[in-house]
Amino acid sequence: MSAIEDFLGRFDERGQYREGSGTFPVTFLTNKGSRYPGKFSFLDGLCIRAEMDGYPPWVYPDNSPLSGAQFTLLLDPETTLTVQVDQGRIARHDVPEGKTSKQDFLTNFRLARNLFVHPRVATDSASLDQDSIKRMVVRAALWLTPKSVAGFNAAHFPELGADRQLELQRLVKEFREIAASVPPNKPATGDQYDKARPIFLKLLEILDPYLFSPQEGKQVEEALKNVAFPPWALNWDYELGSDPDGTPSVLVTIFVDDESLPRRELGRFASSMTSKIHAALNEVGSQRWPNIIVRAAVEHKAG
Repeated sequence: MSAIEDFLGRFDERGQYREGSGTFPVTFLTNKGSRYPGKFSFLDGLCIRAEMDGYPPWVYPDNSPLSGAQFTLLLDPETTLTVQVDQGRIARHDVPEGKTSKQDFLTNFRLARNLFVHPRVATDSASLDQDSIKRMVVRAALWLTPKSVAGFNAAHFPELGADRQLELQRLVKEFREIAASVPPNKPATGDQYDKARPIFLKLLEILDPYLFSPQEGKQVEEALKNVAFPPWALNWDYELGSDPDGTPSVLVTIFVDDESLPRRELGRFASSMTSKIHAALNEVGSQRWPNIIVRAAVEHKAG
């Protein structure tokens, strides 16, 4: 029996846990390959809780069955399986070629959210006037790209209700129209930024409950906000994970202005940032080791 058959055999034809109530261990796999041990919990055959060790669980306050969640599991070193949880029932979830899933969209939007709150702008500098600060904020607005809402499908959010789904669909359409007018190789204009920002904030208000933020992630995020980046580093993102030997790590992606990047200093820059970020993590008590990726802003915006 294969690992997939063994896992799916725990559930009946309706996707309910055959043993009724209880828990069993699983290993969660993130989009970037990080592995986290955890477990599913069931009550009367329905999944009411999913949790990764060391992180807040996916669970409703009243312990009602989970719905609308999707997880990729590592069943053995060479076998993965993506499952969908719908009203507590678990079933295999294969995304047809050429189509996207709810998780694909949320992954894109989660990165956009991070880029929205992480711009490298010295807004507290006494030497900058408001116009200069605004230009820096707009220059770092890498979230203003159609990629931020790629894969959106209002039908993936039935739990929001028809009115909220329609509102979400309208907001995504308006955001996409503005973002599509921004050339990938140029920053947005102040007018484009001013039109897109309130729309993006409304999207955040609706979608924030779907954007999982573990407590340790918030700690790492605060540490990174205190790191001094060079002026040609426009923005950054991070993801918790582990190195192949199991050492806890954090992958930090630094988005840079490709035109002003001094390429001869790239190696020195990566080494210097590793030291700075490691020191910042130590300051907040994190033992994770930083791994640095430098990426051109235009590459991200172009998708």
